[in-house]
Amino acid sequence: MPSDRIYTTEAIIVRRRDHGEADRVLTLCTPQGKRTVIAKGVRKTTSRKAGHLELFARVRLVVARSRSSWDVISQAEALDLHAPLRDDLLRATYARYVAELYDRFVADEEGGTALYDLLSRTLDYLARLEVTDPPLPELDLLIRAYEQRLLRLVGFRPEWDQCVGEREGGICGRPVLALGGASLGLDPERGGVLCPECFQASVGVPWVRPLSPAALRLLRACAREPFARLRRRQVSRAILTEAEEAMRHYLTYHLEHEVLTDVFLRRIRTNRPKASSPE
Repeated sequence: MPSDRIYTTEAIIVRRRDHGEADRVLTLCTPQGKRTVIAKGVRKTTSRKAGHLELFARVRLVVARSRSSWDVISQAEALDLHAPLRDDLLRATYARYVAELYDRFVADEEGGTALYDLLSRTLDYLARLEVTDPPLPELDLLIRAYEQRLLRLVGFRPEWDQCVGEREGGICGRPVLALGGASLGLDPERGGVLCPECFQASVGVPWVRPLSPAALRLLRACAREPFARLRRRQVSRAILTEAEEAMRHYLTYHLEHEVLTDVFLRRIRTNRPKASSPE
């Protein structure tokens, strides 16, 4: 935390809510960590800061520190408004999903440059990618890659290479081969993949679910490959769906509830005209 009364920072606006008659409270991802600040009077029609403080925008802020409440934004300059992320409901919902995961996993004043860069790059890609309904494979691959990198940075990285099951009082630890038709498993409590033997031994455990070798190969690629290469992978819709469901299961277990934007995303995929935007 800076000690000066006034400080300058870059930030991405990940959440905002109205406060009082004209103010707005903003949750920010900054290179120094996650912060909550207030923009006073920003909802007035005469406010010069309003157009710079849109959701998902990357901004440069001058902020006055407050001892009794939220720090106060005194100046704001938009560096990238990411306007396409607000022009379409489906694209906006994907952006909300990305922002919500950051908000859920990162506590106030935690985080740092790596998380800021990850969120910034992901929103940049999302603003440029073509978004269709159903989404093109590269959009799903972007979201899976973001999940993997976020989990690694916040300390919840799934183990995709060695079995995390229990064997003879210790961790199995055997390399898991993602080949053929082997019956593999995903155990979010232990934090990763189960070999066929440990998966069979875990039958009946409510949080363990099956994972195919093809889905495991895809999740490994999402964790390791740069997106520029990952987006060119030829993946069937069935495997994309399985990988999405596996990550939903893993994230829900660790957050102890569903990601709200993911619930809404599934609704608008099914019937976009009947959906209304989440809070």
